[in-house]
Amino acid sequence: MDATRMESAEANNDVPAVDAAVPPTSGRSKAWLWLIAAFVILVAGGIAVTLAVANGTGDEAAGDATVNTATVLRTDLIVTEELAGTLGYGSADPITFRSSADGVTTIDGLAAGTVTSVVGPGMVVAAGDVLYEINAEPVVALYGDIPAYRTFNSRMSDGADVQQLEQVLVDLGFDPDGDITIDEDFTSATRDAIELLQESVGAEETGALALGDVIFVPGAFYVSDVLIDVGTAARSGEAVIATSKPIEGTVTSIVAEGAIVRQGGELLTIDGETVVLLIGETPVFRAMAVGVSGDDVLQLEDALVELGHGDTAGFTADGVFDEATRLGVVTWQEAIGATPDGVVNVGDVIFLPNPIRVGETLVTAGDVVHDGTQIMTTSVSSTFVSVELSTDDQDLVAVGDAVVVVLPDGTREPAVVTEIGTVVQANQQGATFFEMTVTLDDPAAAPGLDEAPVDVEVVGDSAVEVLAAPVTALIALAEGGYAVEVVAEDGTTFLVAVDPGLFADGFVEMTSDDLAAGMVVVIP
Repeated sequence: MDATRMESAEANNDVPAVDAAVPPTSGRSKAWLWLIAAFVILVAGGIAVTLAVANGTGDEAAGDATVNTATVLRTDLIVTEELAGTLGYGSADPITFRSSADGVTTIDGLAAGTVTSVVGPGMVVAAGDVLYEINAEPVVALYGDIPAYRTFNSRMSDGADVQQLEQVLVDLGFDPDGDITIDEDFTSATRDAIELLQESVGAEETGALALGDVIFVPGAFYVSDVLIDVGTAARSGEAVIATSKPIEGTVTSIVAEGAIVRQGGELLTIDGETVVLLIGETPVFRAMAVGVSGDDVLQLEDALVELGHGDTAGFTADGVFDEATRLGVVTWQEAIGATPDGVVNVGDVIFLPNPIRVGETLVTAGDVVHDGTQIMTTSVSSTFVSVELSTDDQDLVAVGDAVVVVLPDGTREPAVVTEIGTVVQANQQGATFFEMTVTLDDPAAAPGLDEAPVDVEVVGDSAVEVLAAPVTALIALAEGGYAVEVVAEDGTTFLVAVDPGLFADGFVEMTSDDLAAGMVVVIP
């Protein structure tokens, strides 16, 4: 009988306990038991014997003799192979902190004079808001890509800057009667709308805007720092407000060694500002703000969606950083306690292809980091098992196969074969093998077990919904073939020819037209 891998096989269904003994009903049945006993002894010695079929009549008492039986099952049989492995984590490159002066965004003023008021840090400025006052005259933020470069009045020539101004005036509700035609021509309707704007901010209602009265910005922005002070003199072209700044400075906290950091997780804080891990193939190489587009923006938007911040009106993960993206960034920044400036600077986030497991931290609280500072070493977050797959077993398993990892405490964890090497290697004993990697489904299933020995159970052959009985019920006939001794309802027994199939965990698959699930068979 083929007993391949029987020592590691496994039956999926529970096996019922052995049935109560069935006493033979005649002297011929009793003689049949002695024949079975003799057969078992002879088969153990490799000797084939001929068995006669006993059809007991029940005329004689059985005495004290007993027969052990088992029930034929309809079940699944699975043969498994146990492979030795070592639990561990994959290594990866160190994480390097990046920062850039490109992350600093400032707004330059155009009016000269004495600063009489200015917005404060932490404020969000939108279209129609006053940024600051020069000589008590307000300077207003308006949306637009074309910077102000001349006075707006009824004597000016046509231009795209006029069309931009009319658009924002209409958007802000300063054309209640719909008199403005949004074009490049400055009309009386444009003048009337300017007067309503001036009235709303407390400026003199002249119907004209001198150079410096308004500053066009791409969208709403967060005031990170104010670069001018009340009472000081401002010059035309001078930076007055910083809308964001790069994170670069002193480490105030860092994640613990061995921690698993996933999408949106905190890596460290610098000057109290959070540096976050986001999943993506493209590293951060520029500040991302309204107006930029590309693969880096797309992976940022994908991360926002995954983290639950992609539900702002008009938000689409399309690789274009628009106002909806900015609002999504703001809600995310507020959620993590970062500066809600709507800008993702170089140094705010670190993009990596996968979650990580922190290996060694290379900086501590109090250390100063700059662009290029290595902050930690990492490994992949998935717990994996390294297995030396014998060249004899290379057909046993393939990438993508489900397996079970048995931990040192006996816990069984589902896993999958993620890689099988193609280069034959040899161990210290000279045995040849392929390097195989098995990854646990649950990365946190084996905390603190780095380099621990484990077993990997690989499914070999299987048979689904087959008839099966204990291997010991199988009788080898001298004339060839196999049979089982079936116990009838009246206690008599008879032989049924069977074709054995898969052997698994002490059971054997049996095929026969005369055998059915629920039948009782004799076992030694």
